Amino acid sequence: MDELEYKGVWWLPDKPEKKVCGILRFTPNEGAILDLIGSFKDIKEMNKRLNPEIILGASSNGKNITLHKCFETESNLSIPGSLTSSFYANEVFVGAHFQKSEDIKFRGLSIRYSYLDEWIGISGFDIQYFDKKEVVIKHKQSEPIQASIGEDCIIFIDILAAMHSVHSIVQKEMSIEQRTYLRVKHPVEKSLDEYWSIIRQIQNFLSLGIAEPVCPLEIIGETEANKEIISVKIYYHLPEISEAFKTIYPHDMLFTFKDISDRFEMLLKNWFEKASTLEPVYDLYFGTLYNPWMYLQHQFLSLIQAVEAYHRRKFEGKYQSDEDYKPTYEKFKKFINGLDVDPSFKEALKSKLKYGNEYSLRKRLKDLFEQYNEVLNGFIEDKNDFINKVVDTRNYLTHYDEDLKDKAVDGEQLYYVTQQLKVLIVICLLSELDFNFKEIKDLIARNRKYKHVFNRKYFR
Repeated sequence: MDELEYKGVWWLPDKPEKKVCGILRFTPNEGAILDLIGSFKDIKEMNKRLNPEIILGASSNGKNITLHKCFETESNLSIPGSLTSSFYANEVFVGAHFQKSEDIKFRGLSIRYSYLDEWIGISGFDIQYFDKKEVVIKHKQSEPIQASIGEDCIIFIDILAAMHSVHSIVQKEMSIEQRTYLRVKHPVEKSLDEYWSIIRQIQNFLSLGIAEPVCPLEIIGETEANKEIISVKIYYHLPEISEAFKTIYPHDMLFTFKDISDRFEMLLKNWFEKASTLEPVYDLYFGTLYNPWMYLQHQFLSLIQAVEAYHRRKFEGKYQSDEDYKPTYEKFKKFINGLDVDPSFKEALKSKLKYGNEYSLRKRLKDLFEQYNEVLNGFIEDKNDFINKVVDTRNYLTHYDEDLKDKAVDGEQLYYVTQQLKVLIVICLLSELDFNFKEIKDLIARNRKYKHVFNRKYFR
């Protein structure tokens, strides 16, 4: 998502006659700021803050621009001097004018994600050398690869090429650049809000496979604004984008497109179908992946929540059903109410016992180790020791009980335990995608980034 700057004139949809000169600047980390030499307000309205849903613009190089969900950040009147104002815009659409929010709809979106080219691993280039005197470079565009994720939504993989050259009397250079996009297509136009969840779920799926945070680098929408099909570039604040992406090779990834090409549609469909059930697991796990600067203790606690959320949705995990537990809980409350203790202590006891029928963290971890024993066998040398460390550390970091301090892990040990929890969740997610146990074990064992956090015998 490149930085941009447009000089032009700007106006509100309901006041097209009042155009104001200004400059729009956008960076992914800071978002879009519109600085106006003038104002949409009269002097008598200077104390009023504007929050226009839409600001329209026409750049000096002929681009139609729509700013969406705007609010005024600054308004100044200098005497002598001029009136100036600034606005922040949540979304920028370059290529079309939308008069109101309801008009912002798209037939499809094409998204270029970071590391997508490396994950797909398909090249259309054919480079031929002839006697070191002649070089022939060809690029053949492959047919789109498609996967249906619902009755009315299809995902396409488009591998495109663009030629860049500066034509001159003496031609000295020319380049062809290949870029891979994931295109989301609907039979009817949908609002951008309806696309966001799809964009995010695809991003999560790619992040799982690539084993690194992934983010959109470019988004292009196809709309029927003004009764003609128009391509619109979409920009929005993207704080997680990295200024310089590191190089990632296929052997650094958990799985690539080539690993799953024969069942790409099935796996992607599974990911979307289970998103509603596993949403808390996705959010907690990918939250730690997209925010590596989180304190290690917070990463650990988030992953523990993800483990508990997964077990609860996969196995339920209750000693008694809620219905069967009600009479037991009522007896507990009756007993507690009869105690001669502080009323607030009584409420605390009742609160703790309200969910007393649910499995403990220790029980949930043991269940997961049994469920995925074929994958985890040999992965962690002493499973009971690992479970004890996880439970004691969670309890200490939750309550900071000094009696647990010596049992809890910290520093380097906490790092390794946290990394192992990450992979435990990855194993659960791969299983939900429909990878079998042997495939999961092979994917983890071949990945060099896991070798420093697990039993090395596992990788021999």
